[in-house]
Amino acid sequence: MGVAERIVDESLTVVMISMHTSPLAQPGRGDAGGLNVYVRNLTNALIRAGHQVLCFTRKTSVTDTTILLDENTQSKVIPIVAGRLLLPKEALVELTTQFAETMMPVIHEHALHRLVAHSHYWLSGLVALQVAENLGCPVVHTMHTLGAAKNASAPGTEPSYRLEREAYISAKVSALIANTAVEKQELIKHTGVEAEKIAVVHPGVDHDIFEPYGPRHWPGQHTSEAPHVLFAGRLQQFKGPHVLIDALADLKKRGFQSLPVIHFTGATSGSATYDIRSRSHLLGVARQCSFSDPVTPETLASMMRAADVVAMPSVAETFGLVALEAQACGTPVIAHRAGGLTTAVADGVTGQLIDSLEPRDWADALASVVEEPAKWQQFGAAGVERAASFSWSAMADRMADIYLQAL
Repeated sequence: MGVAERIVDESLTVVMISMHTSPLAQPGRGDAGGLNVYVRNLTNALIRAGHQVLCFTRKTSVTDTTILLDENTQSKVIPIVAGRLLLPKEALVELTTQFAETMMPVIHEHALHRLVAHSHYWLSGLVALQVAENLGCPVVHTMHTLGAAKNASAPGTEPSYRLEREAYISAKVSALIANTAVEKQELIKHTGVEAEKIAVVHPGVDHDIFEPYGPRHWPGQHTSEAPHVLFAGRLQQFKGPHVLIDALADLKKRGFQSLPVIHFTGATSGSATYDIRSRSHLLGVARQCSFSDPVTPETLASMMRAADVVAMPSVAETFGLVALEAQACGTPVIAHRAGGLTTAVADGVTGQLIDSLEPRDWADALASVVEEPAKWQQFGAAGVERAASFSWSAMADRMADIYLQAL
């Protein structure tokens, strides 16, 4: 039975497209991060609301197979064959047409309701526009990161063809989703899209996992005297874990007797020459640093509860889900005053926003955690209240309204 012949009802079939990374991938490894958390949790919330979600991602392993997420709605994660299994993200732009053409008969086979496509990241946006042209459905798109915004923070990071395609996607889709008002302004500035096309929808947090009263587990050096600082994310230049190493070295030079201990959970991503373990030895602070591979959300929550502060020295974030999850656990956040982090963290209320990525400024913030523990405990308590207003179910309801408007 073709899509046009299916019974029209109040439910939707959301064609969720995440070409370059699976929503089931472990955040903190490879290209997986906040986007994966966003897509996975939005998908689950839409399913709970009664919608069918067909989530398409690229097949990257011989073991990848279609996974049934929910029997009642017949929601699935469906891997699509496009190119060789192991390819760098930069090579995928040449495969968007093949990916779209392979998707279309699968959509016809599985879709039960009216169709709307929701694409994530610019590569998936190109796929979605090709699918929509053939199936006659609207496209809602979330950039997650914007090439021009990354280049503004770190010149030369992204190629010009990405910027051109992001502007094209913005012009063609029915609606753009921005995580924050800051991201909305960046989309207007860098793509020329009209403001009316952009809806600001905050991501959520899973309060069943990220809450203040669960188990606590600190995987790094145990000390009752020094604060515990947690970094959770990919170990890459853009995420800035080296800033924390340098800040720790700065504190050591100042003669701090009770240096904070920092645990880094995540995998190296990007440049093979980026090695913060070696940097910690070189700067003489290796004893204060520990490392672990990416962990499950439950384990991450237990680490956050055991930490005195979560640090996010990213060059930029469209939102910064880790900051919101930390606050939901009752843990304050130190973050770079950039992008969505200015929305995720209430400066002077649930943590501190730092205007630069200079190690001395981050050393000053870490010194405050050492010297003013009562203030940071108050920040943590305030974070629980702030995070309570963010939920994936509320986001799914808002997204469903946007999908219906697009239809």
